[in-house]
Amino acid sequence: MMLGATIPLSKFTLKCVVSMMEQEKQKLIAIVVAAGVGSRMKSASPKQYLMIEGKTMLEHSVEAMLSDSRIQKLIVVISPADLLGQQMKFEDRRVEVARVGGATRALSVKNGIAYSGADFYDWVLIHDAARPCLQPEHLSHLIDTCLEHNKGGILAVPVNDTLKLANCDLEIKKTVSRENLWRAQTPQMFRVGELSSALEMAGSAVTDEASALEFIGTHPLLIEGTATNLKVTRPEDLWLAQAILSRKNRKENS
Repeated sequence: MMLGATIPLSKFTLKCVVSMMEQEKQKLIAIVVAAGVGSRMKSASPKQYLMIEGKTMLEHSVEAMLSDSRIQKLIVVISPADLLGQQMKFEDRRVEVARVGGATRALSVKNGIAYSGADFYDWVLIHDAARPCLQPEHLSHLIDTCLEHNKGGILAVPVNDTLKLANCDLEIKKTVSRENLWRAQTPQMFRVGELSSALEMAGSAVTDEASALEFIGTHPLLIEGTATNLKVTRPEDLWLAQAILSRKNRKENS
């Protein structure tokens, strides 16, 4: 081969190069949903503002999402009437607090995406403000897997407990097989356009983003996380989160 000669690219190679260039242009944004009131916690303030290890639960959840430098922007979605959230300040310039929370989770997510200005082919990661114990390695694994497969997915853990189906009198109707059952967690990561369309079609009744994708016939990936990424819903969950984050702080400071 002559020096300086140009090597022709096959159609397949050219397609891969173009695909890689397009992926480099795509942004990763995050939305932390913090517009709920957390009535089951029976606390004086919304649960996302309860203190754990010197920080609010919301601050822990935001910091966990910022642990991956590939996330270029993070929108904290709060209720328009949330005075506590309006006063919060975050040092990281990637964070913006948006008073665009809706009556349902789905509406809050849709409004957060619109506020972010993300493009159709960008990626968005949705995380619960009430999941303060997310570990950086699991966040990175979720992002890596979705990008590698070019497909949306969620963190989840297999169901270990025996499951009972109850009747209207709170008696056991039958035992439900736990085979192939997983507990959905967050973050959940999808293309902006795909998720926006799915939420529009599925309506406001869906309890997580993956449900909306399922509604339109898509099958998101299950990426195994850990049970420590719990959702703080009841008072006893707060004790567990306190123990997990306390151990994390001791490990980091040792």
